[in-house]
Amino acid sequence: MSALPQGLIFPPPPCRVPTTKGGCSGEPMRICLIGPAYPLRGGIAHYNTQLALELATRHDTTLISFSRQYPALLFPGRTQLDQGSPPVGLTSEALLDSMNPFTWSRVGRRIAELTPDLTVIHWWNPFFAPCIGMIGRLAKRRSRTAVVFICHNVFPHEPFPGARGLTRFALAPGDARLIHSETDRRDLESLTLRGQTLLVPQPPGKGFGGPIDKEEARSRLGLSGNTLLFFGLIRRYKGLPRLLEAMPLVLKKVDCTLLVVGEFYEGKDHCLNLINALGLASNVRVIDRFIPDDEVSLYFSAADLVVLPYESATQSAIVPIAFAFERPIVATRVGGLPEAVSDGETGLLAEPHDPMPLAAAIIRFYEERLEAQFRRNIAQQKRLSWTDLARTLEVVAKNRLSLT
Repeated sequence: MSALPQGLIFPPPPCRVPTTKGGCSGEPMRICLIGPAYPLRGGIAHYNTQLALELATRHDTTLISFSRQYPALLFPGRTQLDQGSPPVGLTSEALLDSMNPFTWSRVGRRIAELTPDLTVIHWWNPFFAPCIGMIGRLAKRRSRTAVVFICHNVFPHEPFPGARGLTRFALAPGDARLIHSETDRRDLESLTLRGQTLLVPQPPGKGFGGPIDKEEARSRLGLSGNTLLFFGLIRRYKGLPRLLEAMPLVLKKVDCTLLVVGEFYEGKDHCLNLINALGLASNVRVIDRFIPDDEVSLYFSAADLVVLPYESATQSAIVPIAFAFERPIVATRVGGLPEAVSDGETGLLAEPHDPMPLAAAIIRFYEERLEAQFRRNIAQQKRLSWTDLARTLEVVAKNRLSLT
């Protein structure tokens, strides 16, 4: 079978390949998605759900998820399960155990039974390389499927010995690899793998409910006045301590409350000590838990501004959620964040690792009354949709079919 050529597709081109199965006439294809899904929690599970629901509107779609994702000893959170309501219209098959090679063969057999035109595999951490790499190879061996990896991160946020080799092993079977930022594209190209590179900006957040009136949302949270939001699972690379160090500078100019919403995976004691040492107890509220999808709207609706003080990043799933609720962003100039946040249009960018420029950007946002202007720009911004993302994947499958 011929490999697809090297190349970068953005936006996805129209399909011009006539086929008898899943062709340009709009006939449905058989598609298999492999990755976490409800009741597993997290941003990748949510992403996988939205993609599955989108593809299922046109294709026969099967979602294969994990029966065990992380061993308990390696998982830093309280639970791997989402306590919220199940997504409407989603079904999945929990066949895959990351630690049990017998289940990898079972998934390979299931793919052979499904005979998919397209198999989409999610990638984000080298821990999964043996599992994901073998499934990609089994899929290619036992079917004529096109294999596309969606790389949420090419390399892990916290590098470790062997990560590069593991990543290359996992991604090698792909006909194409889809990434969401230039930073990830450069990382991917450094692996010199055969196949296409598909750069598609991450679609807007979806499946979190509609916006709530700002004052109503604040009232429900017991807040009033200017509100900043730091949202998501809290890990070292996300830079929360720098934001806390910036807050005394901000409060000299702007009376506001910082909402820190998300479960601590790292650094909780350090951050709580900073809050006390800097005298921020009355201006910082910490909600230390994972937020189910049906509660996300409440926190974004209450905020004037979402702050991403990251110290490193390839992309952030928080950006499309913020934009879905038309919330401006202050972010640091790291990784793919400057690609996602237009400085002076949809938010403000600050230099990383330093609380002073971060504080200056937040103060500027309020003193120059930029919220209304930024929100208008966000509302008018043309962004690729989940349908566009699905169409990109469809084109890969159709082109693959034309070569076999």
